[in-house]
Amino acid sequence: MSKLTKEFVESEIQLPIRGQCFYRDDDVHGFAVRVTPKSKSYILERRVDGATKRITIGKCSDMSLDSARNQACIMLGDIAKGNDPKSGKRINTLNDITLREVLQKFLEIKPIRKDTQRNYHFAINRHFNDWLDMPITSITKDMVEQRHHELTVSPNRLGTSGHGRANNALKKLSALINFASDRYGTTDEPLIKENPVSRLSRNRSWHRIYPRQGIIPDLKLKDWYRAVGTLQNEVARDFLLFLLLTGMRFGETRKLKWCHVDFENKILIVPRELTKSDREHRLPLSDFLVSLLKRRYIYRNRSEWVFQSCRLKDKHLGGGVAIVSRVRAKSGVAFTFHDLRRTFLTMGEKLDVPPYALKRLVNHSVSNDMTGRYLILDIERLRSHMARITSAFLDLLDINGSDMREWKPVPEAELTEITQLLIPLDGIRIM
Repeated sequence: MSKLTKEFVESEIQLPIRGQCFYRDDDVHGFAVRVTPKSKSYILERRVDGATKRITIGKCSDMSLDSARNQACIMLGDIAKGNDPKSGKRINTLNDITLREVLQKFLEIKPIRKDTQRNYHFAINRHFNDWLDMPITSITKDMVEQRHHELTVSPNRLGTSGHGRANNALKKLSALINFASDRYGTTDEPLIKENPVSRLSRNRSWHRIYPRQGIIPDLKLKDWYRAVGTLQNEVARDFLLFLLLTGMRFGETRKLKWCHVDFENKILIVPRELTKSDREHRLPLSDFLVSLLKRRYIYRNRSEWVFQSCRLKDKHLGGGVAIVSRVRAKSGVAFTFHDLRRTFLTMGEKLDVPPYALKRLVNHSVSNDMTGRYLILDIERLRSHMARITSAFLDLLDINGSDMREWKPVPEAELTEITQLLIPLDGIRIM
């Protein structure tokens, strides 16, 4: 539409039979004529606080086009100053939107996992706490570069460099800035012309992060296990051993509930909302793992969690930093929870477990591999591989050796209750 004219508004615009039509002016951005079956009105459209506001200036029959256009220009000036032209109240203009507000809106509408939401909340609040109430448009390239450097040189709680932390924090900030620019900007007026975090890419300032390769070597597994056996918390002892013998992720394992365990069919059913891959994971359990879970069930103290908190029965096991620190100090073996997962994968590879089977056991994605997408592995075929891996670990740990801590036996009378127990997930019976 070209510039609106008096003749066009009065003579050429016809009232529609139903609905409404808009005729926009090219001279004043946002100024338009709205036409309904009963009337014509001058309006002003403007994007404010992430949403398009439509303000009625007046009916075409009550005021001239020039008067309405002048009024629209005055309103635009008010909006630019941060005032609502209708109420006179202060409004949040696009340039006033703070990092805190963008984070809240991002977490509110983005379809991301709860763990990811917590990661965003933690990273932004911890590393950009002094920026939270600043307009996001005021974040500059120099500020970004300086903060990336500060996070890099300051050691983390383990005393190591902050390369990964610096990259992670700035990438999350970049995502929020892109989100704000897309949500609050317009085609004609982008909120942020260039993401200030782009300077890190242009200057090649991102740190190269190499994948971790940590595992517990075979020769150190016995020392590690002895140290695990010294933990006073039996839940923590079983938790660490369970991680090693299943290769499961730390976050998924500590949130397991008894409704995820099928004792009759010896299967663990991890629902998709718990998994990183966002798909259900069915894991066959070896006899030793079934015994471990039976013991945990007997001593569950009516908790719904497989690995319950030692302090609160209605909570699952906590972050686990203290557990790892104690075992490290006692054994001299440096390890992380994810090292146990890599140790499991390494054992599977040494036993020549087929790659697709190994991926299925740890719920790795095979979406980029066409063969893997069509290959369906029966859970009983996976069970034999799981049994071999468990057996190999038990041999290395010498778990029944005379010098090792004996696992507390489950009373025979209580075993009857467990062997009759079948807890299917969402009513699904496992075949």
